[in-house]
Amino acid sequence: MKSQKECNQRGAIMVEAAIYFPITIAIVMAVIYLGLFKMQESYFFFQVERAASELARETAYPGYESFHGEEPLDGTRVDFGWEEPSSSDVSQYYKEYGGSISRIYRWGLDGKTKSRAEKYQNALCENSAILSLGKTRASVQINNSFFSKSVEAKVWFELPTPGILRFIGVDDNITLYAGAYQPVINTTDFVRNIDLAFDMGNFLLDKLGIEADKFLEKFNKITDVIF
Repeated sequence: MKSQKECNQRGAIMVEAAIYFPITIAIVMAVIYLGLFKMQESYFFFQVERAASELARETAYPGYESFHGEEPLDGTRVDFGWEEPSSSDVSQYYKEYGGSISRIYRWGLDGKTKSRAEKYQNALCENSAILSLGKTRASVQINNSFFSKSVEAKVWFELPTPGILRFIGVDDNITLYAGAYQPVINTTDFVRNIDLAFDMGNFLLDKLGIEADKFLEKFNKITDVIF
């Protein structure tokens, strides 16, 4: 009787193991998968913010990329170091910074800026995925308006779902998305352009024989009526 009871207990344990072991494996796999999922998502956010920030600096300061001399997103840097900028790097920067009136006053987008945006887009596709599975798509564009510019970086990643998770109702593919927005700001240029515009206004008023104070007084009266 005792031997029969022990056999029944061993049989019960085997039945329980057959039931709970697959459930335990599924939970462990789900936790690992979701952990990798969140790690990949966090890295995407880091990469798009980095791409938008770097391209915005290059757009605001033409020639900025000459200081680090690397391809976009190639490495772990977030900016160049100032320890030993060579004289050739500085000369190249000022050479790129000057040029035509449109470049000096940052009107429109030149071919090099558009080319850099395309390089950043390709770099996002190549350097953003930690996991070997999945498909990466990216978009990097510079929005150019009359008064300002901005950079938008976006990345999508389609990741196939493991069969054991599809069995419990998870979609066949999960899409990760990350996006970043960065305004193109060059404070020095803004102050300089405002100062030049003010000087130009004074010059034109002087040529027309109009006193600046009286002109501003009449202008304020008009704005008070309108607004």
